[in-house]
Amino acid sequence: MNQDNLNSSIVFQKHIAILFLPHLPESKWYLKKIAGVPFLLRNILALQKMGIEKLVVWAEEPLHGQVEFLASIKTDQRLQVELDWANNEFISSLPEALSFLIFDGSTLLNGYEDQMVQMDADNSKDFPEELMQCLSKKKIYFLKSESLEQPERLRDEKGFSVAEERLLKSGGLNNDSFMDRLITRFISRQLTSFFLKTSFTPNQITFLSLFIGLAAALCFFFGGHKMGIVGSVLLLVSAWVDCADGEVARLKFMTSEWGAKLDIISDNIVHCSVFFAIGMGLYFSTGESIFKYLGMLAVLGSLTAFILLSKSILGKKAEATKKLSSESCNEIFSDQLANRDFIYLLFAFVLFDRLDVFILLTAAGSNFFVIYLVYQEFKAGAA
Repeated sequence: MNQDNLNSSIVFQKHIAILFLPHLPESKWYLKKIAGVPFLLRNILALQKMGIEKLVVWAEEPLHGQVEFLASIKTDQRLQVELDWANNEFISSLPEALSFLIFDGSTLLNGYEDQMVQMDADNSKDFPEELMQCLSKKKIYFLKSESLEQPERLRDEKGFSVAEERLLKSGGLNNDSFMDRLITRFISRQLTSFFLKTSFTPNQITFLSLFIGLAAALCFFFGGHKMGIVGSVLLLVSAWVDCADGEVARLKFMTSEWGAKLDIISDNIVHCSVFFAIGMGLYFSTGESIFKYLGMLAVLGSLTAFILLSKSILGKKAEATKKLSSESCNEIFSDQLANRDFIYLLFAFVLFDRLDVFILLTAAGSNFFVIYLVYQEFKAGAA
């Protein structure tokens, strides 16, 4: 959690949050899924992620399947917030000394960078008079956007589609590389949209990416131009699927430290396997032993660099934040080591049938990078 999120969590913990649900356009409206999660549950989990610890749901009319839904989400392992389904008597009975933070549950609550404002007669028009009367003697706040327009209420099916599309487009990370932003995320969003409609978990998607990546390495191991093209295409697919696992995890509120570690370790298994396989494939095709050793050197350099930077890489992967206040030298290095841009360069070398040049550059570059890292560590220790 970055400092901004930490500060907002501390502020939110001082208030009881009220999630107001306006009249339903139709039955089961709040139970419709957005990116694989029921609308109401998504908003509850989003508020939990923002730091809300106690949440009261106040519906303008009875929610279809209210009792069953509340019972089901209270058993959801993702849910940690203290949750109550309120009526007017419940809210009125709460001590006047308490302060409340009210949210419109008919909008998509996907994180805030807004200003907390005390509610008055002018800005309470979006909430029913009945609810305002229950809170008349209490301090009430809401979040007012400083830079963006307030999110619109989801009034029809089109609104749900737009909200889901907006969520999918927000699935990237702050340290995405140039090619991630240009190509990879665009393709991975299509895969994410598919995976959200299935029962695949993020870790299962990671294992799928690992399997495809190892299949790519096997193609390179056989050698030859045609197998090289197949291998490079499979490696591209593996990287796109690898992007989708994190997107699904964030959209379904299923991120975990274990998942982040599995993801980056799987990436490095694939990369090292591909480098070794390219070297061996060239050795089998040409009979030149130098390629076998270049493949081993590429694996050695890549693996050593990962070990040296593992703490930084795993930390950034687990953090998965959208905003960072500063970056250290090691964090910049870890971004470069963990990015997937080399797969597009590899694809270009394969098309021109110059895997020999690629493995030479990879073997030399990865080991020079390790030497530089060791030098930086020595320099920092001496200082």
